[in-house]
Amino acid sequence: MHSTSDNHRERWGYSFEWTEKHLPEEEIAALRSHVDELGSAAFEKLQALAGGGEKKCPIRPELYTILRDHHQDDETLEAFWQELHSVPDWVDWIQIERAQRFFARYALANSTAFALQGFIRENSASPGIAEVFARTGGFAIKNLLSRVIETFTWLIHVTNSLESIQPGGEGHTSTIRVRLLHAAVRQRILKLASSRPEYFSVEKFGAPVNDLDSMHAISLFCCSPMWDSFPKMGIYPTQQEIVDFIALFRYIAYLAGTPTSYWETPEKAKAVMETMLLHELAPNGTSKILAHNFIKWIEDQPPPYLSRGFLEAGCRWMNGPEICDALGLGRPKIYYYAVFAGHNITVSFLAYSQRYIPALDRFIIKVNSPAPLFAFSDQSSSSGRHFTTPSRIMLIYQEAKVPLTSSLSLS
Repeated sequence: MHSTSDNHRERWGYSFEWTEKHLPEEEIAALRSHVDELGSAAFEKLQALAGGGEKKCPIRPELYTILRDHHQDDETLEAFWQELHSVPDWVDWIQIERAQRFFARYALANSTAFALQGFIRENSASPGIAEVFARTGGFAIKNLLSRVIETFTWLIHVTNSLESIQPGGEGHTSTIRVRLLHAAVRQRILKLASSRPEYFSVEKFGAPVNDLDSMHAISLFCCSPMWDSFPKMGIYPTQQEIVDFIALFRYIAYLAGTPTSYWETPEKAKAVMETMLLHELAPNGTSKILAHNFIKWIEDQPPPYLSRGFLEAGCRWMNGPEICDALGLGRPKIYYYAVFAGHNITVSFLAYSQRYIPALDRFIIKVNSPAPLFAFSDQSSSSGRHFTTPSRIMLIYQEAKVPLTSSLSLS
């Protein structure tokens, strides 16, 4: 980290001015030690109702189904259900719908940012997230396909339509399942760490899937595109687009049991992103393995058939050479940088064309439906790679008591 003034900060090629909106170290430590207590309590209640301690029953009900059908029978579950189905006063559904259109409008740019910056930098290079990721099967290349598609499927669900994110919708229900899944991950890791302290260092990383980890994930989805990854591709969202997209993920943070006050304004949200860059990105040995496994898995996969050189050039373009060197990524030839530059020109040209040609914008938004994603997942399944949904993962956990694969990196 280099500094040219008392308030100037620079980390991993990103520079900014430190303000009172940024999180002090004491606040970071407090967030790292705090978790979604209501979600954890609800998970334990649901686990008991599902017969978690009984070995005679080979198949147990899916936890969301139990919550839906029996929340009125238990005070904790009723509180959990009411929280999830109460819409905060600050939610503006018209604004949320605009934000969903923004995601579809820049689908290609969002996908690039999610893969090359979100996974490589934010997930792999953040030690706490990387360690949880590794404890839930993240090391194995065979698990990466389902892990990435599960996360992107969730993202499609919450941005697909207004009805989907509203109470009872598919995106709303999917987010509840993810919240329960994270409670399961936390319980599982803490239980193993209580008898084997070397398994996971709570003192070093905080509780698994803590509030800071969850805020980091929300920041990855809504802040990094606005102020980091999109500008690196030549796209500069309008102020209205920024305000709308932050508002969408503030509501998602609410559903996920994540503190919401940090997303009240774009200024506060940007300060969270910059705080994470300064304090939370510190690649370690686990980070290197995750990054290399991701590159190894994604290269030459259908339908895009991306080469390793293109992916590494993209990673260096999006994240900077310093962090890519720390992750041990290769240094591709200049040709691959030129190809990725061409990708960025195409993406930015399309983005600005949509901004000024409403008919084209409507067409692109319509085309960018969930269908291609699900077709890809079906193709992956037919090629021998297993695709799992959050509810299926929860069922696997309940039945077999095996380490979990997290579907959303709100961790």
